[in-house]
Amino acid sequence: MSPSLQTLPPALVVFGGTGFVGTAVLAEALRQSKELQIFAVSRAGAAPEWLSADPVYQTTRLRFVRGDLLAPQTVRDALRAVTSKYDIVACISCVGAITPWSNTNMVRTCGDANINAYTISKEVGATKFAVITRDRSNMDDWWYPFPHLIPGYYEGKRKIEEFVAHDVQNAGNAICLRAGFVVGTRRTLPGLPTSMKIAVPLDGAYRLVGRLCPTIGVEELAGAAVRFVRSERKAETVLVLNDAIPDYFKES
Repeated sequence: MSPSLQTLPPALVVFGGTGFVGTAVLAEALRQSKELQIFAVSRAGAAPEWLSADPVYQTTRLRFVRGDLLAPQTVRDALRAVTSKYDIVACISCVGAITPWSNTNMVRTCGDANINAYTISKEVGATKFAVITRDRSNMDDWWYPFPHLIPGYYEGKRKIEEFVAHDVQNAGNAICLRAGFVVGTRRTLPGLPTSMKIAVPLDGAYRLVGRLCPTIGVEELAGAAVRFVRSERKAETVLVLNDAIPDYFKES
């Protein structure tokens, strides 16, 4: 039987799959589905060295692909080899950057790169798309520091939210998970290369941040993203607020 007449194996593409949230999404996708082939797209195109020591990721169903969403043709070229053998059914974007020294970089990485991820997901025929954005419930509080310290981060996340929301023809198939401050075991720090492993106790910092803004566990966030893109149900809204994420798209 020719490849064109065969049913291709299903695949999930995770953009930014080498960072804190991205690696959690990879693990959750591997846990939730035993059939999905998973492709993590990043500029490095390789797993962080520390990932090789974790048995969760030691499977032939997980592959790393080189592509830069700020040079989107590199991603299109990389995924061409994937679409020839697999049916990309969904994409999740965990792309973002916290670089206080460059607001322009944050806008481009959090906004433009994610817009490119969404556009490419539709080009390759993915039915579902989820992107991690940012909780905005404290934006009007004068004492809340982050919008003043990293405004480009919030502007970029707002750009992708507006882009998805305006795509009414795809309503129900794409969501923006408005996560609070993401907590969990971090192996990387914002602004540092994902290849750099750290071992820093952050419980105290998390407790402090939890007094300033909503928080969300990284496993809860990853689980919600994977549940949505694997489900045949459509979303009722584009924006999923932080408090709704832990139980989002769980079977009733």
